Amino acid sequence: LEINGGRVVTRKKRTQVENFENMRKTAAGAAKAVSGFSAKVTRKTVKSQGLFGLHRKQIRAGICLFTVAFIFCVFGLNHYLLASHASGETAIKVDVEPEESAIVQPTSESVLENGTKETAIEPVEEKTQEDEVEALDQRNNIFFRCPHRHLLPTDHERCDFNLEKDLSYLPNPEYLSMISKYPPISWKEDEKIIIDNIEKLQYPENCNNPMSEDKNRWHLVKLIQAGIGFNIYLFTDLVARHWEYGVPVLINKHNLWRFTDYRCGRGYTCHLKNLTSCDIMTIPHKKIVAITHHGWPFPTLENICSKEGHGKYIQEKGRCLCDDGYIMHEAGNDDGACGLPNDRDKIPTVKEAMDGYLPWALAAPGEVDVGGSGCPHAFLPKNRLRVKNGYLWWHGVVLNYLIRNADNYAKTQRWAVEQGIDHKNGKECIAVHVRHGDACYDHYSKHRTCHKWSEYAEKIQELEERYGKTKTIFIATDDEEVIENARRTSKEHKIVYQRISRAKYKPNGWGHTVDIREDFNKPEITDEFMQDVIGLSLCGMFVGTFTSSVGWITVELQAAHFGHYRPFIALDMPYAHKKNVGRFMSYHDSPRPHDKIKNT
Repeated sequence: LEINGGRVVTRKKRTQVENFENMRKTAAGAAKAVSGFSAKVTRKTVKSQGLFGLHRKQIRAGICLFTVAFIFCVFGLNHYLLASHASGETAIKVDVEPEESAIVQPTSESVLENGTKETAIEPVEEKTQEDEVEALDQRNNIFFRCPHRHLLPTDHERCDFNLEKDLSYLPNPEYLSMISKYPPISWKEDEKIIIDNIEKLQYPENCNNPMSEDKNRWHLVKLIQAGIGFNIYLFTDLVARHWEYGVPVLINKHNLWRFTDYRCGRGYTCHLKNLTSCDIMTIPHKKIVAITHHGWPFPTLENICSKEGHGKYIQEKGRCLCDDGYIMHEAGNDDGACGLPNDRDKIPTVKEAMDGYLPWALAAPGEVDVGGSGCPHAFLPKNRLRVKNGYLWWHGVVLNYLIRNADNYAKTQRWAVEQGIDHKNGKECIAVHVRHGDACYDHYSKHRTCHKWSEYAEKIQELEERYGKTKTIFIATDDEEVIENARRTSKEHKIVYQRISRAKYKPNGWGHTVDIREDFNKPEITDEFMQDVIGLSLCGMFVGTFTSSVGWITVELQAAHFGHYRPFIALDMPYAHKKNVGRFMSYHDSPRPHDKIKNT
């Protein structure tokens, strides 16, 4: 596979043109033969008495009509074949000299393995570069869509990387160079379909009557109380599935989220795009479906707290205030949000119930997980792009949309660009994420492993040996010792990293994880995290671990920024391992509704 004059040429395509030429010659010969056969039959076979009772003039006329019809068919086929060839549907290499009647312009030569020279030919008709790239994508000559969603292309018509099994995605350097120059137009077109659908759902003309497959109702969603990376990743999966099925969403922005900066709501963050211009405070509660966890029928804000008369919804706090003797819990099925406590439950004060962290924030109305509610199976999908292009692409498109359109994005991107990190020059930068901290002390998740800087350095060398030297290495880490080792051992590179104190990320011991540390419940932690994420995403290659959600986010954002898959190496487990992205229902299932759609 080679690029010649902006066109892709392959030996496979050359064979196709030779077949076209042979068919054309055969068609012309057949027409000539039939014409001669008609005259011969008329002269020798038909006698004066006629044939089958017909006069010889009648027979001659019939044979002539048949001959004319046959010739028209043959030359029609001939014209179609030539038109197909000349229209540029295939960019082809040929060994032979062009016919005099064909106006062509040779652009370059290349040598095949057997030593034969091949010349890429182009019609004299001038085309713009955009026309050429569009034609390339339509013919699928550079970008190859793999037959299975868990595979990634490694070369033209080759898919040798399995997201569920392999650690190192290292496509052919020549293929990577070409796909970088000519990224698939279809990706941008499909991305536009997704974004246009989101905008249509989230910005209706009438906020009280949105375009929704669920009886023109909104669905309430919220962030969970885990670490920032997993929070953002799971939230993106949740809202993307709703949009895929034509259901708009509202964030429960008044519920307390542990990392909130309050400027964008108590339950949200300015590092993600504001989902809609509609205000939850002005929308009738009966128009907001409020699934807390799972089950039919779907409650609304009008009744989720007051079922059986045990509480009421406090809009300014985004939570249910339950009557004395009752506590707020995750509602589902026919259960309301206010229920009787069990022996282990603590009865909270009003202050704790309205402003406390765990468990009250998690029990507030709002959906957090696609698999928990089963909501997507209730509606017909608006498109099948998740199946067509795969989960990594699909999730990355929505994640990129949420992050790049956030209020804080310009500021965090500006810092990265000032450090010399820009996705336009991504091939000059390798992103490295080193997760130590609580990952080294998490006995509950023993699949998570910690690695020395020397192991990362080996993988950086592997990337450079395959794709060439890079100028910059951007390091995101919670361990100051990693920075020191990198600066000492990688003097040929520019080492870029945040100038922050990393001592706070060191845990006190076993079980002291990010998920439970209330000293992390402040916006500064989110700012530092998102600065690393954006810096990583603007590089063109990645080395890290996929037992950290930062790894998932990085490879997806890099693909979204560059418009094609970028090389990456994981030190621990595959991206789509069942303990990583493979755990999500959206990765595996297809948008097929139940045989009988439930009445919600």
